Amino acid sequence: MSVLSRIIPAAVAAALLVGCTAGGSTGGEGDGPVTLRYAFFAPAESFPSLQMERWKEEMEERTDGAVEVELFTGGTLLGSGDIYDGVSAGTVDIGLDSPAYDSSRFPVSSAIQVPIGITDATTASAVFLELLTELEPPEFDGYEIITAFTTEPSYIQSSRPITTTADMNGLELRSSSATIPVLERLGASPIGMPMPDVAEALQTGMVSGYVSSREVLEDFGLAEHVSHITDYPFGPSNSFVAVMDQERYDSLPDDVKDAIQDLKTEMMQWAAEYHDGENIGSALEFAEEQGVETVEVDASERPQWDEVLDEVSAEWVSRNDSADLDAQAVLDRMRELADEHQKDEQ
Repeated sequence: MSVLSRIIPAAVAAALLVGCTAGGSTGGEGDGPVTLRYAFFAPAESFPSLQMERWKEEMEERTDGAVEVELFTGGTLLGSGDIYDGVSAGTVDIGLDSPAYDSSRFPVSSAIQVPIGITDATTASAVFLELLTELEPPEFDGYEIITAFTTEPSYIQSSRPITTTADMNGLELRSSSATIPVLERLGASPIGMPMPDVAEALQTGMVSGYVSSREVLEDFGLAEHVSHITDYPFGPSNSFVAVMDQERYDSLPDDVKDAIQDLKTEMMQWAAEYHDGENIGSALEFAEEQGVETVEVDASERPQWDEVLDEVSAEWVSRNDSADLDAQAVLDRMRELADEHQKDEQ
C-alpha cells in the first residue's frame, strides 16, 4: 500500500480551505503589475527573511517588473501559527511559517526533525522539499508550495561541558518539542520556552543550556551565556514552508507561475547554503570570540546516544502511524533521500 493511499485528505483539506478567497492583492487580469504580499513571523535579519528578500528580487527581475512583491516580516501582519490560515483567508498571498510548531497538523512535515543522522541544512532542506513534492501530503491541500527548507541540526549548548549521559542527569535544558524525547531518554529535564527568553533563563540559572541550531549563538547573543557546544547533532532544529493559496496561484499568468516554479528549488538551495555557510560560520566565529568551546561525546558513550536516536525515530512512527498515514513508509523514504543527497555532496 502506498504512502498516499493511506492518507485521507478530506477533513484536512476542508479545514484549510475555509475562507480561501483572494485578498486585496492585484490579480493577473488587469494591465498593472501583479502584487504579491509575502509574510513571515521572524525579524528581517533572520535567514528565512533574507531568503524572502532574495525571492522578491529574483521574482521582480525575472518577470521584468510584471510582479511586485511586498514583504511583511517580524509578524507585522500575521504571527507564527496564523500565517497559513492568513494565506487561506487572503490576508496575504504568500506565507512562510514553520510546520514544526504544529506537528499534529503537519505530520508528514514533522518527519524531517526525526534524528536520522543528517548533519547539515543543505542535505535536510533538499530531502524536505523533495519529500513534500513527491508525497504531496494532504496537510498542504489547498496550497501551492513555493519553497521549503530547514535549519541545521540541533546541538546542546550549555554552561558546562556535556560529554556523557551522567553529565545530562537532571540537567535543565530549553528544548523544542522535537528534541524533548531525546533529552528525556538521556536523563535531562527539558523545558519549553520561547528562544527570546533563553538568555535571561541562562542568566538566572533557570536553565543550564538549550538545544538548538547554532545560529542562535550570535542571533540571540547566547554565546555570551554558555561555555560549551556538544558536537552531537540531533534532528534538524526547524523547518519552513512557504505557501500560496491554490486558487490564488492558479489565477496568476502562466509566465509568473513559471517563474515561481523555477525559484522553488533555487531558493531552497540558497537558504540552506546560506544557513550552513555564512549564518552558522559567523555564529561559530562569534562564539569562539566569547570563549565557547566545542566538546565531543565520549566514544564509549556514543553508541548509547545513537541508540536513543533510533528509539525516538521508532517512537515517531508509532505516534504518527494510522489508517491515514503510513509513517514507516515516510521515514523509510526520507532515509533513502538523505542517503542520495549525502552521496551527491561527497
